[in-house]
Amino acid sequence: MNLLAAGLVSASSFLHLGWNTAVRSTEGSLRFVWILVLSGGLFAALITIALGIPWHLQTVWPWVLATITIHSLYFSSLAQSYRQGALQDVYPAARGTGIVLSIPLAWGLFRQVPGLWPLVGVLLIAVAVIVPAFKTRSTLRTLGWVLSVALFIALYSAVDSHSVHLISPWPYIACQYLGTALLLTPWALKTAPLASPKTAILSGIVSVVSYLLILYAYQLALVGPVLALRQISIAFAPVMGWAILKEPWQPHRLASTFLILIGVALIVLH
Repeated sequence: MNLLAAGLVSASSFLHLGWNTAVRSTEGSLRFVWILVLSGGLFAALITIALGIPWHLQTVWPWVLATITIHSLYFSSLAQSYRQGALQDVYPAARGTGIVLSIPLAWGLFRQVPGLWPLVGVLLIAVAVIVPAFKTRSTLRTLGWVLSVALFIALYSAVDSHSVHLISPWPYIACQYLGTALLLTPWALKTAPLASPKTAILSGIVSVVSYLLILYAYQLALVGPVLALRQISIAFAPVMGWAILKEPWQPHRLASTFLILIGVALIVLH
């Protein structure tokens, strides 16, 4: 992987962790998530118009509808996860398990059969995610939402990786975010308003930029190394939760995080 691709992936990973930290700081406010998605969609739409990028939605509208539906479920599940669980629990588990679920998805859609080392990676991630969840009933409830988030990550990754070959990423993401915001509106407006929407608006822009950096990195490097480096933010989630959100530091979370990182590496590098 060249330095430019590595820089894009690393920047994307930390931006992704940044906006997730912001969502967790509001304890999973759906109103915050709604403003995040809406502002991200408007930002992508304005860039599309300013650059004169053609929309060409007639070639991709079934995939756009699919990604809007999946992302609506993803963002609502993510908000619920952060309402019940800490950043250092939810973030590594959701990201790691999303990679795990991509294996059966790849087998079902593309008949890609995993080898021995990816299966070992799956086992490591399963142990790291599931075993700590049985310590308390509340953590077990959180696990259900985390697994939902992971499932939707795997699904939208499959849909979006196909769609970006049919249309420019900018109009695709604009439709994706704006459509998701529209679907979330009835529920978001029932929640408490924010004291200030500035952080949510900034998080929306950060979210879109983070996603686009990964798409451009795919054009410069092989998918496997990109996926591996993208998970670097998992290692920093416990630190962010402790330092910024004042979550209690627990050594077992750090051990679980590194098990997830090892599992992800085994999956994407073999």
